[in-house]
Amino acid sequence: MEDLNKTIKLHCTFCHSEEFAVPYEGYSPPEGTFVVCSKCGRENDVTSLLIIAKAKGLDIATDYANQLVDKMKKELKNSFRNSKHIKIR
Repeated sequence: MEDLNKTIKLHCTFCHSEEFAVPYEGYSPPEGTFVVCSKCGRENDVTSLLIIAKAKGLDIATDYANQLVDKMKKELKNSFRNSKHIKIR
């Protein structure tokens, strides 16, 4: 099975832009601070942006896990389809 590898980008709460004004490359603002959107100029709370990104990540992981379970169930059904003693529903 393949590994799940997704990138979740932070989006401005107001205009949904992915670009923020940061002082330097690789800057990671601490929680509780604000970052300014490069497109609309409004301040976004970093904690809120991280909560939204975490929720998106959890949704992606849940969907992926459900797909793996369905795939495994199909494989098990195919493996035991001719068995008289084992039935998978």
